[in-house]
Amino acid sequence: MIFRPYPGPISLYLHFPFCTNRCHYCDFYKVPYSKNEAARYFQALRYETEMVLAALGHEPVDIASLYIGGGTPSLMAIDFLTEWLETVNAYGRLMPGYEFTIEANPESLTAEFAVGAHNLGINRIVIGVQSFGVGLLRPLGRRQKMKDIYRAFYLCRLAGYDNIAADLIFGLPDQKIRQVKLDIERLAALEPTHISFYQLTVEPDTRLAIDIDKGRIALPDEDTIASMYRFGSHLLSDKGYLRYEVSNFAREGRICRHNLAYWTGAPYIGLGPAAHGFVNNHRYANHADLESYIGMLEAGRLPLAFVEELDFDQRLMEAILLSLRTAEGIDKEKLIRTFGERALAILEGKAKGRYVSSGHLIDELGFVRLSDAGFLLADTIIADLVAQV
Repeated sequence: MIFRPYPGPISLYLHFPFCTNRCHYCDFYKVPYSKNEAARYFQALRYETEMVLAALGHEPVDIASLYIGGGTPSLMAIDFLTEWLETVNAYGRLMPGYEFTIEANPESLTAEFAVGAHNLGINRIVIGVQSFGVGLLRPLGRRQKMKDIYRAFYLCRLAGYDNIAADLIFGLPDQKIRQVKLDIERLAALEPTHISFYQLTVEPDTRLAIDIDKGRIALPDEDTIASMYRFGSHLLSDKGYLRYEVSNFAREGRICRHNLAYWTGAPYIGLGPAAHGFVNNHRYANHADLESYIGMLEAGRLPLAFVEELDFDQRLMEAILLSLRTAEGIDKEKLIRTFGERALAILEGKAKGRYVSSGHLIDELGFVRLSDAGFLLADTIIADLVAQV
């Protein structure tokens, strides 16, 4: 049974599946925005929230963080959001110092939404900047203009947010390192508290994958991509942003606590179609179909598409995979205490020794972590280590 009383704090993730536009690189589940459909979605969401939180305990569930992603959450009607939060507060209790994040696209963010969300207790907003080079974004289906980015930051500050984060993508079609430099300098000048610096990835069956396959779009080569990441990471550090995870950089004290919950294996509840969760040693996912999601909840059933209880090996693999992506790395004593000889064999194994010798891993002060060069090969190094599990 997944949803049974859980004694500690949890995090909530809400997937808002509506967009007015589908970016060519996006493979998240989304549907065209309609206020009528959004009303149906929120009614079902309230059912799901009540069912899940009520099952987690008779006392109010302690909630450490909430995160609303999408889709385009900045399309939400404030009255729908208000009603959902009433349900959350009926069964849960926001812990002191809670973090409540919502994502926003620059072109869709309005003053009314920014103020309304802030008044509801949302204290962190993530602006999907992606790039100031709008010409670079056009082949990817992004519609924003540069002025939309500046306007979004202005509206957020006017609304009272002091924790404004931003997303930045590198490795765009025809992008040069000098354009990455310009993006970071322009974004840093706006003084966000947190910057996610992601490589553009090509997901199967997306419009981007088709365009690349047909030769209509070409991405930078692997060496250029690596140079962009190395250069961007150093420049962000120079601008005062600490890299605390492979793709995430923050000012001091502004690490995203919700994302850190994922990387430390803390429990989180996923709500909404296609949302994923992890609680009571079970991973699960909701149906990635709005009609199925709504129909199952209206019938009094949770919209679960996938449930898996993690065995010993899976838990060990995830502990290595998640912790090694962070700047802190693997706490050796904690890993051995939790997983015993299997963990010790990996920490003393040939793969780990090889990467320490090559300078890609650093083993010191009780932790094994990626070096600066190691971050460039994070996925390969992690795969080699977990292959021994």
